[in-house]
Amino acid sequence: MKRLVCMLAVLAVVFGASLAAGAVSVEGDASYLMGFGDNKGQGFAAHAKVELMAEVFADAGFSYVTFGEERTETLLTLGGLYRVASEEDLQIFIGGGYAMLTLTEKGVAAEGNGDDEKGNGIFGKFGFTLIPGPKMTLVADVGYAPRFKLNGNGADAPVSLITARATLSYEVMENIAVQGTVKHYRAGKDIQSGVLIGGGVAISF
Repeated sequence: MKRLVCMLAVLAVVFGASLAAGAVSVEGDASYLMGFGDNKGQGFAAHAKVELMAEVFADAGFSYVTFGEERTETLLTLGGLYRVASEEDLQIFIGGGYAMLTLTEKGVAAEGNGDDEKGNGIFGKFGFTLIPGPKMTLVADVGYAPRFKLNGNGADAPVSLITARATLSYEVMENIAVQGTVKHYRAGKDIQSGVLIGGGVAISF
């Protein structure tokens, strides 16, 4: 419940700031996710992107994934994007921001290790928005943090963080769409989400 409150608070701040600043456009989506492969996690994710001025966007993402009785992982990203290209059916973005990851062990794994494993670092990001057909929108992005700091990996040596997301949506009514999402993230060798697949809703105005 605390993670859900955190997610809603972050997205509320982003949307609130956009309204206060007279944002040009606002996009957001929320998904329920299930894991496939070796890491069978499940959870939810949300993302918001706000155009603050011409070609400049604020960007925020949140995911909360639980892996059975072993652990939970929370990933929060905050940053900005710049639209470097804009065509009728394609937009390309580059940017960056700050990522925060929290891993909480549960059950037997938590015995003798009461502290959460936390990480943070600056990342770069590349993304695009494609209109493949009427009422359809494909959004995809990749983030990379080359020196992501984890407090639980021995000598606190930095690792790399990689995040990837693709969302295909179909507009069912004005400003509201249903969507399917594929998401993945990895921090070093030990923390990885596997392939998370799910769906939910998307809004834009």
